[in-house]
Amino acid sequence: MSRISYSTAGFVDRDVEASLDAVAAAGYRQTELVGQAPHVAEPLTGPDLSSFLARVGQRGLSVRTVHAPLGRNALGVPEETWRHEVVERFSSYIRFASGVDASDVILHPVPNPMFVTEPDDPAVVDRIRDAVSRSLDELVPVAGREGTRMLLENLPYRCKFPYLSMVELRSLVDEYPAAQLGLVVDTGHAWTTKRDPADEIAAAGNRLQGTHLQDVDHEDPQDNHWPPTHGGLDWPAIRSALAAVDYPGPWTFEVARGRHGETPEQLARITHQVATSWGL
Repeated sequence: MSRISYSTAGFVDRDVEASLDAVAAAGYRQTELVGQAPHVAEPLTGPDLSSFLARVGQRGLSVRTVHAPLGRNALGVPEETWRHEVVERFSSYIRFASGVDASDVILHPVPNPMFVTEPDDPAVVDRIRDAVSRSLDELVPVAGREGTRMLLENLPYRCKFPYLSMVELRSLVDEYPAAQLGLVVDTGHAWTTKRDPADEIAAAGNRLQGTHLQDVDHEDPQDNHWPPTHGGLDWPAIRSALAAVDYPGPWTFEVARGRHGETPEQLARITHQVATSWGL
């Protein structure tokens, strides 16, 4: 089975069906579905889910991972009513991921600080930390029943929130079964917060089960989501780090922008060429 996958995040200018057409046309056989508009804004169920899965297969694709909704949706939202809403929403995407035979569903541990009142208040930070654990306590059994795994992602926020680095995230996931909870490293997120992606991979170790591979500017990283090798990251070091931890999961490319006005289709093909040059 091919180890490369391409996220529908690369095609935010079209719906999920057209995005899947483009992913397949670029040569990929696996994809990551993004759980928000214009893609999977609501998880499919029943006959709609079966029909969708059949259409995915007709393109020669499989869904390797699902990215649950992001932005305001995170394990550690600091208000209890809000947290209950997120847990229910994440539960529905865990069930959807299982229904499309995805191995993993990706969740953000903490919210974007732009959605949080007084994000630097120590009391708010403490509530966020507590909410992450309580949300996981509720969601891990859901993942167990559905036979899928949640992956927590390192995020690019420059704030005082917990669980932004792999060191913290690894300590968190170690408290839960590996079959239900692991980690996904985003290379661009790492360097946007001036953390070396190779070091983040090493910190994740054997709990690393997913990747978001994207490049950023070396001097002024802004979570650019450029194709690998088009920015300033040290890709030989990143690849060596993945080999050192015996990384078993998909090499998922989350490319959304080009440096030279490339179309989404061109970016997908360029990225596929990079993956091929790496022997993937």
